[in-house]
Amino acid sequence: MSEIVDTAAKNAKDEVRALLDRLPDHVSLQDIRYHIEVIEKIQRGLESLDRDGGVPHDEAVRRFEDKWRTR
Repeated sequence: MSEIVDTAAKNAKDEVRALLDRLPDHVSLQDIRYHIEVIEKIQRGLESLDRDGGVPHDEAVRRFEDKWRTR
């Protein structure tokens, strides 16, 4: 995750270059697209966390249990 956080300050071209350097040479365009989408989603999540704050752990556990507990 630290690699993703470190790349957040870079411009988009630098981020893609760094991603391509980390991926194997035989990677497909679909795989590259997937990794770019994952990076974008993580960045949006981090921005949302900075902007709106997060959910305390106890509250997250309660929500998870309320939604997924078998009844």
